[in-house]
Amino acid sequence: MDAVPAYVRGYHRGLGRASAAMLGCGLLLFVLAVAYLIPHDTHVESVLNGRGVQVRAVVTQCVPVGGNGDGSVSANSHCRVRFTASDGRAVETQLAYVSDDLGRDRPVTVVYDPRDAGLAALPSSIGFWNTLGRNVIDWSALVFSVVMLLAGAAALTWYLRLRARMRRA
Repeated sequence: MDAVPAYVRGYHRGLGRASAAMLGCGLLLFVLAVAYLIPHDTHVESVLNGRGVQVRAVVTQCVPVGGNGDGSVSANSHCRVRFTASDGRAVETQLAYVSDDLGRDRPVTVVYDPRDAGLAALPSSIGFWNTLGRNVIDWSALVFSVVMLLAGAAALTWYLRLRARMRRA
C-alpha cells in the first residue's frame, strides 16, 4: 500500500469520472461539429453566395432563442419571413441563421435559393465577417473537441494505470 500515496487513493474515482465526462463531451462536440455545424454552415453560405437571389420579404414571426440568465430575453431570434419567389409562388420560411429580433411585419431583404426557396438568410448573415465568424466558431469547436478527447483519453489511461497499481499494492 506504500506504493501509492494516501492522497492519491482518495481521488482516483474522481479522475475516472472526469475522464469519462471529458471523453463524452469531446465526442458529442466532435459529432456535432462534423455532422451538423460545419456541413450546415458551408452548405448555406456556398449556395446563397453562389446562386442566391435577393428579394424583399416581410417578417412574420420572431421567436427569441433563449434568456440571458438574468430573466431578460435574448436579442437573438429565429425569424420567419414571407416573400414571393421568382416563379411567382408565395414562400414562408425560417431564416437559416438567428438574427436580431426584426419585429413582426417589418420589411427586410433576404437572399434565397431559387432551387430550394425554403433556404433563405439575411444578406448580412452571409457576408464575409459573419461567415468568417461562424467558420472560426465551427473549427474551434472541432479543435476543442479533439483536445477534450485527447485529454480524456490521457486521464483515463492514467486512471487505469493508477487503479491497477492500487490493486497490486
